[in-house]
Amino acid sequence: MARKSFSPTLLEEALKATGEALEYLSDVEILIVGGAAGMLTGLLPAARTTFDCDVMVFVPAQAWHAVEVAGKRVARAMGLAPTWLNGEAGEMFRYRLPGGWEDRRRVVGRFGKLNVFAVGRADLIAMKIVAGRPQDREDLAQLRPTAAELEFVGAYLDGLVGRGADARLVEDARVLLDSLEVRA
Repeated sequence: MARKSFSPTLLEEALKATGEALEYLSDVEILIVGGAAGMLTGLLPAARTTFDCDVMVFVPAQAWHAVEVAGKRVARAMGLAPTWLNGEAGEMFRYRLPGGWEDRRRVVGRFGKLNVFAVGRADLIAMKIVAGRPQDREDLAQLRPTAAELEFVGAYLDGLVGRGADARLVEDARVLLDSLEVRA
């Protein structure tokens, strides 16, 4: 099956269906990162596409399996890739979330028992700078970070090695950070 790209509308429909299909004993919160977060919050243009929805945090953490099962059920019903909703980002990169992200997160919506949040603007910029892939660089051009946001990223990078990041990754992120033009 060819990978289906997501628009903000399709992402929201899939998350709503996942919340409706979720079978868990309590409410569940998820934090979305990456392109999906930018699209759902309007920080990235609606014309941008993504092929998945990266979830970095689950509360409670043990709810991931139930969310994954609901997401796979939705994938079958909507003709999406089985891994459209994935928690790999959380398993591999949660240490990359800037401190204080909880206070900057943005509400996407409540869908049944599923409460969906997206990283805030400064956190999205920081994570895009660390990832540094071509799509991240395009997203950064669209986001046009302010001087204050770039300063935030600089301070974030100062502590990232101590949180488990590879020094080379941080060095590459600093090069990208230094190359960005400040929005007026």
